[in-house]
Amino acid sequence: MRIRILSVLLLALAGGMTFSLIRGQERPSSGRGDSTPAAASPPSAPSLSPSRPLALTQGQARDLTKLDEFSKEMLISCQRGADWLFRINDTKGRFLYGYVPDLKAVLDGDSYLRQAGAAFALARAARVLGEDRYAARATQAILTLLDDTVVESGEPACRHTSLPSMVVNRLGAAGLLVLAINELPAPQADLLDKSEQLCNWIRTQARADGSLRCNDSNDPSDAKANEDDVDSVQEYPGLALYAILRSQKHRSTAWKTDLARKAIAYYRAWWKDHRGTAFVPWQTAAYAEAYVQTKESAFAEFVYEMNDWLCGLQYDQLDPRRLLWNGGFKKWADGNAIDAPPTISSAAYVESLAEARRVARAGTDATRHQRYTEVLHRGLQFLVRLQYTDANTQHFEEWYRPRLVGGFHASTQDGNLRIDYAQHALSALGMYLEDLGG
Repeated sequence: MRIRILSVLLLALAGGMTFSLIRGQERPSSGRGDSTPAAASPPSAPSLSPSRPLALTQGQARDLTKLDEFSKEMLISCQRGADWLFRINDTKGRFLYGYVPDLKAVLDGDSYLRQAGAAFALARAARVLGEDRYAARATQAILTLLDDTVVESGEPACRHTSLPSMVVNRLGAAGLLVLAINELPAPQADLLDKSEQLCNWIRTQARADGSLRCNDSNDPSDAKANEDDVDSVQEYPGLALYAILRSQKHRSTAWKTDLARKAIAYYRAWWKDHRGTAFVPWQTAAYAEAYVQTKESAFAEFVYEMNDWLCGLQYDQLDPRRLLWNGGFKKWADGNAIDAPPTISSAAYVESLAEARRVARAGTDATRHQRYTEVLHRGLQFLVRLQYTDANTQHFEEWYRPRLVGGFHASTQDGNLRIDYAQHALSALGMYLEDLGG
């Protein structure tokens, strides 16, 4: 009993310590010497009331009083994060890339893939939370991103980004756009038509061995041009497969499942020789979706293989020397786990565990369901400690807090905000909340 009480106290202390590492801001003078335009300042985040109705798990109305304390905390975190994404999306449908709070400056850089990922996360939040304003803003973002796509020359049923993969990986971009469209609560028919064009293009990237081409070469005789780099294979094929399978909800066709059946044989063998954490989240999501739809054991077996391994990388022991690491995941490099401070990259692994738990429940594997739940809960608690809230931004000026509250920062030592940090954290929270009614 004493150990349990001590553990709770240590975790509470960890949450309080997390944000003491980030400095506050001073209000600028009336001469406006700051680098952020006044128009970029978002409105205050809406307040959350325990009686506020919520739509979760296929639109079932819920409120905070019906949830246990842990789920209530995750719900509020999800709402807070979605509000932040909503606020930083401008009138042209683009998300502000990020903030450097200490400098009161917009973070340099941008990425089409991260814009698409943010649209996907906001669309998922709209569906899970039942918020029409999120859906409207996500739709606007999707339409803006679709402006940078074209119909394939000679193939009117296929669509991809206008820029080549050396600039924006077309396979990854197509996957994220399909996901964003199909995560909307009620996507319009014209958007679903474009989603199918993107799916058809992904289909053209499938090779005979089951792999998906991650570059733009279509010359089968040029082996070097057709060779995909390892980093691309770690991410984009799983993402594209997941998108294809999620699109089954609105436009179901047999070839999409067949594509996954061929792919799993190739990528399960590939992973044995290229084991890495970046590979697991999207591949897990793809085969989790395939298993839920088909109940074919091969999909569940690979999900279990990847996520049993992933569980072993979590910091799950309370250590007074590194309290803030609990629930995060170790780094993996050169075939070894590395003890290093966990970062927001852990959000993708939490997403993976949420999907794996869904498979364990659907497959009635009670032992794995319990283990994945424990790892998932610790991971979600770690993510929540990386989120700016009203409570942990009191050292910032009141006028500045709405730019931060709801965003997820890089680590306990890095307070910078970026839209892809929010994407993975919101996606994990959304999947957890959606699974509550399962």
